[in-house]
Amino acid sequence: MLINSIPLRPAWVEVNLSAIANNTRRVVEIASGAQVVAMVKANAYGHGAVEVSRAVLRGGARWLGVVSVGEAMELRRANIAAPILVTGYTPPEWTRAAVENDVTLIVFTLEVARAMSDAARVLNARARMHLKVDTGMSRLGVMSDDAVAFARAVNALPNIEIEGVCTHFAMSDTPDAFGETGRGDAFTQKQLAAFRDVVGALDRAEIRPRYRHCANSPATLRLPDARFNLVRSGILIYGLDPDPQVPCPPGFERALSFKTQIAHVKPVAAGAYVGYGGAFRAARSMRVAIVMVGYADGYRRKLANNGEVLVRGKRAPIVGRVCMDQCFADVTEINDAQAGDEVVLIGKQGAEEIRAEELAERLGTNNYETVATISARVERRYVTTADR
Repeated sequence: MLINSIPLRPAWVEVNLSAIANNTRRVVEIASGAQVVAMVKANAYGHGAVEVSRAVLRGGARWLGVVSVGEAMELRRANIAAPILVTGYTPPEWTRAAVENDVTLIVFTLEVARAMSDAARVLNARARMHLKVDTGMSRLGVMSDDAVAFARAVNALPNIEIEGVCTHFAMSDTPDAFGETGRGDAFTQKQLAAFRDVVGALDRAEIRPRYRHCANSPATLRLPDARFNLVRSGILIYGLDPDPQVPCPPGFERALSFKTQIAHVKPVAAGAYVGYGGAFRAARSMRVAIVMVGYADGYRRKLANNGEVLVRGKRAPIVGRVCMDQCFADVTEINDAQAGDEVVLIGKQGAEEIRAEELAERLGTNNYETVATISARVERRYVTTADR
């Protein structure tokens, strides 16, 4: 076997690109004529940015969304020519790379706008930006009342175009925020009204950006009035629920499975301790599998005595602490479990399934974090439906 063919770990993420392309088609249908920005930031939520980008473009997405110029450059180096929107902060010194590689930036400071203008003038190019407005997220963006003045200042700069205007919803995924019926929806409607006011004020100032967008995945599903002519969809592309209150509609398929192997199965006597710190003590004679995944792979320590994995189509509880590179599973009731067996951490095996949402609930987080933090040292393997 060639040295370059050995992966870093006997653990892997399997990504179904057919599912991603199909999920994208569903988002395009739901968007009802608005163009789709497929969010592939954070290594496509852990799924792999380059391969996923190609899949979403096959599925009908018109744009790719990333969080930084560096992420955009990864796609350009892979010869992906589709429009790319950087949705995060861009240091001024990175703007030349963006302009040179035809990457559109979200902008909310004159410092960055001037840097874009300077770079475009040197390159004899035209830089495109989308004006970000803060309508209630209290994160990035020009305050609503300052949007027109900011846009006028940008318009006075040479070689730069305000191609779009956008905002971001804080609670569109939680209709009943804080446990109060309709509170999240009311806040989202307040943000949407503020965004419409900004768009109207820009229009009266004769500043009319081509693209207007504020809908993320849950708003794309639930709020037709928020779609305008561009929507940004991330979690739906991967077939994951935007929130327990906003599940995926029919027709979406989960694209990611997280798998590893059993390295060793051994008997553990009643009263024996398992793993670091004596965090688990056997109450009976057991068979314990040493599973080749740990917190350095993105399988968290909080799953100690808390998680479950699938072995031979059955659930096996995690016992003892999760180590950096391995953990322990109780396979006492799975008599035929042996070294080399596949272990499923997220995904299906036989009739059983462990969803990212289940793992997230055990961890006290959400499915976004659960998949996005699977380590880069875990190999990504790509399949299509025909491969299965």
